Amino acid sequence: MKRSVYFVILQFALITGVYSQSTLEVKLRQHVYTLAADSLMGRKAGSVFSKKAADYIAAQWEEIGLTPLEGDSYFRPFWPNYQNLAAIIEGSDPALKDQYIIVGAHYDHLGNKVNNNGDTVIYNGADDNASGVATLIELGRLLKSSQSMLRKSVVLIAFDAEESGLFGSGEFADNPPFPIDNIELMISVDMVGWYKASGYVKYSGSGTINNGKQWLLEKPLIPDGLHVIVQNFEKSIFTATDTRSFAEKDIPTLSVTTGAKSPYHKPADMAHLIDFHGMTMITEHLANVIQTIAQDDSFEASGKIASKHKNNQKFTFGISANMGSNYHYYTKGALNGKPASAYNIGINGQLNMNYFAIRPEIYYDYIKANHPEGKITTHGITVPLNLVLQTPPSSSGGLAVFIGPYFSYKLKGKYDKAPNDFDIMKHHVPLDFDYTCRREEFGFNYGAEVSLVKLRLGVTHRSALTNFSRMKHLDDAHLRNRATYVSLSYLF
Repeated sequence: MKRSVYFVILQFALITGVYSQSTLEVKLRQHVYTLAADSLMGRKAGSVFSKKAADYIAAQWEEIGLTPLEGDSYFRPFWPNYQNLAAIIEGSDPALKDQYIIVGAHYDHLGNKVNNNGDTVIYNGADDNASGVATLIELGRLLKSSQSMLRKSVVLIAFDAEESGLFGSGEFADNPPFPIDNIELMISVDMVGWYKASGYVKYSGSGTINNGKQWLLEKPLIPDGLHVIVQNFEKSIFTATDTRSFAEKDIPTLSVTTGAKSPYHKPADMAHLIDFHGMTMITEHLANVIQTIAQDDSFEASGKIASKHKNNQKFTFGISANMGSNYHYYTKGALNGKPASAYNIGINGQLNMNYFAIRPEIYYDYIKANHPEGKITTHGITVPLNLVLQTPPSSSGGLAVFIGPYFSYKLKGKYDKAPNDFDIMKHHVPLDFDYTCRREEFGFNYGAEVSLVKLRLGVTHRSALTNFSRMKHLDDAHLRNRATYVSLSYLF
């Protein structure tokens, strides 16, 4: 590999000597200021302004002389009104040109909104991700200039609808125009405009590549003044980038970023704050790394993947919080008790069997129920066991419905008797579980949910089949708990 590295640097120096660092910086500045201009109104996916951004990218690629990946157009429309752009720099080696290195950056952002004062607030998205798109465009220029040196092919993709849910990268990963196994590496360039503030550019995913750190930290590949750090795998549980859909298919991935030092997802993310000198060094380094990998047939996947990208896990584990209301159902009569607040928090596991799953859970419950003369409050432990019918498990999300039995044990409770004309004091009376109420409760629950990345949002209805009251009340009726919750789970 060493000789290959120095050979790349020697050849690439002949090209960049003409295409100077100062010229590269000027080009990067032009792209960021254009894409993050107020006139593009935040480039919300599917909007007319997003389409203008896409047209700008296409015009730059055409001027560079890049070949559309398919047919005679860079555009790859997909549902409902989104569009990726894709270009290819074909490799020169007949034996290797059908191996692909994909470099992507999303060009959409959050758009704009009208605030309480009636003013339009624009989310320009200079760092997120005009910086990545600018880098992508200039990588195209640098790599096109050295096309004869590339043995493998490089595919450049401007992804749409990343902010909406990584839809653009998902669409391409699901529908590539060549065998998915022919993709050697996918690189996502997302937020690379704040190098000076961060003090580094980070490559996450070196662990997905054999000798990944060596490929990325070779001294001859790193421009003077650039501090490069590497991370074996992407770790953030709260953020994702366009690597995800490719990593789920066991493709090595690298996420390239200067971090979240910029005003992330805020109107202040504007072009004049971008560190263009830092972007220039990062673009040069990326070009050097891609050149090296595109020339060397010893590049291999490690077979490892970040835990956050693992798909179709047999067993998942999560924490849940539920908020809703509970009331007492009267087994006889026309009326029921009035609802009051109900909360619980707990943990859940899930054994996945493709379309079916078994989900045991355990919760700590805090449940109330209103009555004309006061309020009953209980604390308890509830253990549901649900059968889940789901879309095939995927870290990108899905839908599910579930049903199953539960058992609940009341730890303690009280009856808050409301004041009346004869007694102005409010009384707190402990519940009598020996003679008045039952500690044990059996029933069933059912519901539906949607999952996205690591989050699961659902609605659950819980109905007791056993009586809460030991003695009959009005209309010769027993009381039974009925609860409805909105649930939010985080999956590890």
